[in-house]
Amino acid sequence: MPDCSSLQRSLAWCQGRPELPGVKRRIYYISKYDILKWPTLPHDVNGRLIGSAYQGNFTLRADASWKYIDIIPDKSQLTSEAQGEYPSQTQLNKLVAVHPSVGSEATAAAAYLNNNDNVFLVEDMKGAFRVVGSDKWQTKTTVAQDLGQGAAGSASTTINVEASDECPAPFYSGEIVTDDGTTSGASVENNGGSNTGGNNSGNSGGNSSSSSAPSYNNSVTLNGQTYNVTKGGTVNITGNLTSMRFTGSNMSYLSYKAGTSMETEIAINSAGTSATCNDVISAPKTVKIYRQEGTGDNKYDVLWFTINLTASSSTGGNTGGNTGGNTGGSSTTGEGITYDNKVNVNGKQRSVGGGDIAINEPLTSVIVTGKNLSGLTLVRYDSNGSPAPEEMTVSDDKTTASWTGNIEPRREAYIKRVVDGENKLWVTIHILNEGEQWFDEN
Repeated sequence: MPDCSSLQRSLAWCQGRPELPGVKRRIYYISKYDILKWPTLPHDVNGRLIGSAYQGNFTLRADASWKYIDIIPDKSQLTSEAQGEYPSQTQLNKLVAVHPSVGSEATAAAAYLNNNDNVFLVEDMKGAFRVVGSDKWQTKTTVAQDLGQGAAGSASTTINVEASDECPAPFYSGEIVTDDGTTSGASVENNGGSNTGGNNSGNSGGNSSSSSAPSYNNSVTLNGQTYNVTKGGTVNITGNLTSMRFTGSNMSYLSYKAGTSMETEIAINSAGTSATCNDVISAPKTVKIYRQEGTGDNKYDVLWFTINLTASSSTGGNTGGNTGGNTGGSSTTGEGITYDNKVNVNGKQRSVGGGDIAINEPLTSVIVTGKNLSGLTLVRYDSNGSPAPEEMTVSDDKTTASWTGNIEPRREAYIKRVVDGENKLWVTIHILNEGEQWFDEN
């Protein structure tokens, strides 16, 4: 006779523990066709679900990877509701993801999302990924677009997802293979343990966690210079921000928000001891640095400190840094690679001090000069909206790296380069029609 003892457990909550609402700015998706093997949800011998977190990883086809969509968190939402009748009730997970663009790439998204059976990964405010989509039932995805109304209107592309599942949007902490590398979500306790008999004996440890709270050193490096920061404090810098480096122990999440742009995550090494960012942020602008504190289920993001960037009175305001903040000079990375801070675009020398170059013609050639050059790529987006990196050709003496091709106006190209062993965005080339002007919306 089967063991039908109760699986129910007490559900505790610590008074005052914050439960931060909302989702983060980037979601991931992939067609189920590209998934060879799914991770599994834990069940007992009677087939009853005993945990809400997947075990294992998604195994993808060769050359397949998760694609991302940047969304507006304040307008996006993940919900779940019960459906069906006893004893066959399931959950209907619903995702509303609002993307701010209505351009050709966003418009093309409807073609490969509307009629495809997809899976989505949504990151909550504690860094845990939730899965919308199941290997048992088909996912319904619909895309709506609004070009706005009047001068005060708002344009957007809205992706609506409905997916049936056994439980509300299961957690996933396994590998996420993307075009930019492999990442993973925050670890989540399954609260099911090795329970195979239908009772609670498998729950060893419950909500306990062996991980330690993250620690962040107050000494940070900005543009190659050391600053001592305090929580809630402000650092003033003249000129562009070209590099940031943070140290500590068990660091779990860092991000920055420049002006009115969306939050951007700062990469942390696997040991949790160092985090670097070499994005170029143009002055004048206010940059807010956020970090994650707490352990286990009690993790939350807080404002750490603010960087106030003021415009420089000279053309070469930034000293140090690894991403071309000085106009006319050069910058050297930790690999001993030196990049000249002028790039030849379509036969003309252009400064990369602000991190942006605008041209009013098709992009046909790019030449980067320096010393010991390697690891330079030019990234464009194909007709499906997917990034298509092209390695730049480096000369035998490693003093020039070149690319030739043809990218029509109303597109963007990105030059990435190796800094501290990682491929980082260096320059964005805005390709415009004749007579058009580009301006920094932030």
